[in-house]
Amino acid sequence: MRVRFAGVCGSVLVFAALATSAQESGEDDGNSLPTIPLPEEEPRSAARPRPVVLEEIVVTAQKRVQSLADVPVSVTAVSREKLEAAGIENLTDLSEYTPNFKLVDSGLIPNVYMRGVGSGSNQGFELSVGIFADGIHLGRPHQTRAAFMDVERVEVLRGPQSTLFGKNAIAGAINIVSAGPGDHYEGQLSSSLELENGASEIFAMASGPVTSTLGARLAVRHRSEDGDLGNATQERTEPGVQEQSARLTVQWDGWADGDHVLKLEHTRRDQGGRRFQTTHPGSLTRCTGEDIRLDRNRVTDAREDARIDSYNATARASYPVFGGDLTAVTGLSGFDSRDLFDADSSSLDTLALLGVEKYDQFSQELRFASAPGGFFDYIGGLFYQRGALDFFEFGPTRARAGALADSPSCAANLQVLAEADLERDFTIDSEAWSVFAQGTLSFHPAWRATFGLRYVYEHKQGYRDFRIYEPGTQDPANPASTAALDQLLINEHTLKRSRSVGVLLPHLNLQHDLTDRAMAYFTATRGAKSGSYDARNNNGNTDAQGGATRFEFDDEIADALELGAKLGLLGGRADLNLAAFHVRYEDMQVSVYDGVAGFTVANAGSALTQGVELDGRWLLPGGLRFTASIAYLDFEWLDYKDGPCHVNSTNRDSQTDTCDLTGRQNLQTPRWTGAIAADYSTGWGADWNLDFGVDVSFRDAYFSSGDLDPRGIQDAHAKINARMAVRPVDDSWEMALIGKNLSDEQTIAVGAPTALDIGGYRVATENTRTVTVEVRYHF
Repeated sequence: MRVRFAGVCGSVLVFAALATSAQESGEDDGNSLPTIPLPEEEPRSAARPRPVVLEEIVVTAQKRVQSLADVPVSVTAVSREKLEAAGIENLTDLSEYTPNFKLVDSGLIPNVYMRGVGSGSNQGFELSVGIFADGIHLGRPHQTRAAFMDVERVEVLRGPQSTLFGKNAIAGAINIVSAGPGDHYEGQLSSSLELENGASEIFAMASGPVTSTLGARLAVRHRSEDGDLGNATQERTEPGVQEQSARLTVQWDGWADGDHVLKLEHTRRDQGGRRFQTTHPGSLTRCTGEDIRLDRNRVTDAREDARIDSYNATARASYPVFGGDLTAVTGLSGFDSRDLFDADSSSLDTLALLGVEKYDQFSQELRFASAPGGFFDYIGGLFYQRGALDFFEFGPTRARAGALADSPSCAANLQVLAEADLERDFTIDSEAWSVFAQGTLSFHPAWRATFGLRYVYEHKQGYRDFRIYEPGTQDPANPASTAALDQLLINEHTLKRSRSVGVLLPHLNLQHDLTDRAMAYFTATRGAKSGSYDARNNNGNTDAQGGATRFEFDDEIADALELGAKLGLLGGRADLNLAAFHVRYEDMQVSVYDGVAGFTVANAGSALTQGVELDGRWLLPGGLRFTASIAYLDFEWLDYKDGPCHVNSTNRDSQTDTCDLTGRQNLQTPRWTGAIAADYSTGWGADWNLDFGVDVSFRDAYFSSGDLDPRGIQDAHAKINARMAVRPVDDSWEMALIGKNLSDEQTIAVGAPTALDIGGYRVATENTRTVTVEVRYHF
């Protein structure tokens, strides 16, 4: 028995397809595909036949094995084959192929956005997009940097997914499924070399049965990147990366007809440098004579580095009982990180932040799912999670007069007003439990109604302690320094609070089969994201905008409507998927850089995000396949009177130093995004096959910073990727040439004011062009 994935296309751009001649109907644990009997496997010398219809796509987006055509959710599924073929190394790469989804790596932590909704940079936030690896919730931004290798498939679900995936999937969910051991021996060795910037990767995998009831799979990977930005002061290219990952998966089915899986994985990632560069001079940087423009050069006085060790242990057991499946999923996950960041991104020794962060999490889920296909199908269960976050930050600071006012005189701007060491201690202890149930009633041969409900109770304790010392000591800073820092909204304080919140999250879906190849659906659902405590504010002030007043922020709530259709066309040679959505958010959580040295967190009134997502596949005679997707997004702040201001804002409130952003858009909200791809395989003589693929992704213009500073606008652009591969007909090995961003577009990921430098602005750029040669051997 063997399961294979190939192809691309999903609810916006699904690349996962299941090649099969017969599919069993059954329930699984929500993380693995069913065992599917296939005909006797062809000899490896036989040529691969060209498809005559599109392959069926199977996903577990609703914790059941389903055809994507039957799932009433806007989903993108990306198969193992597409991940390998396109050289997708992480979620940032994946977002290039998924309209209305974006992961950007900011200066401090990664930010994830779905349909224009994300969290921003703050250790106090959980992600707005729930990320799940083999059933385990990875809710902290640094957990997006965990191992992304030997992946069977990735499912990107848009819109609130609270009933089955829980709180903190308010904008959507990403379901990552690792490859597991099969019932035959297999292995893979691959090596790749990037020709322009020297990046390389070595990957090895071995899998197969150990006994008749025990299987194992081991995967290891080493990645290295030299970086594509020059840093003259540090005499190196940046950001350089070294990453090592290992995963062991063991599967045992020797007791009670159950399936037992244990997964252990570890990733270590070391990075030297960032992608931030100053693009507009401020009161200080215009006086240094350094490179101030958007190019491929940056300047820092600090030798930035970042190290993260992440781990994940998952135990899953599933048993057939009472005509259904009982599944238990236990998870331990977390990370330790150390991060040195030049917060002023310049040659000046103004502020360097050394952050040490540790997070540990335990979770337990128990769920029961009835056998599918009956008059009433249901799934329900219990979930428990606790987590502990500890964050320490140390920042030697030299605040100059240019941080308070911009004088025509460089000598005056560069005068040091305060020298001090800043220390921050921040902790969050959280505990949550929930109960959930969802049932589908097939009340007519062509009609189904699904009702779902989840109740979540959560308790959190938050603590922030901020101290100012004389440089190199633990002595109190001198009064002149503390007075100057206070004008920059930096002062000593200690805050400690606790909160307990319960929330009820309903879900309703109505589904109608238009024909045996076409389905339409309507969904109404509520989502929520946990409130918490602000890690990064630098003051304990009690005024309306003060750090003490805004230390705690409330839950965020979303009410979503979605209308969609999934259509099979041309006798199975084409399909088309559509979704129109309307989501209103209340108490949206935002974290915006305050223009000095900290971030301000608040619940920003309400917002509306709405739009349309469309994708399709078309298989032409001869095996040429086209896929295309397009998304339109309209984001509007309905009420955001206390928004952040940029240096040239004209509607600034002089009393609160805020700007009314009501009626404006958010950062990372391009109106149009999309991708078009074509792939083709053909024989070359009797012994060889050639594979060709090309895709173009495009994004409309968008703001890269939450204050909507026009200096951070990224113009509309398109990126071209291509792949060519040669392989023998037995598929025993393959050599490929992969090009990404072949037009060499230089694009902005995130922008922000420069720390402690009035008027300065900086941006972090995305990857430039890469051309990679890869050799892969299968056995």
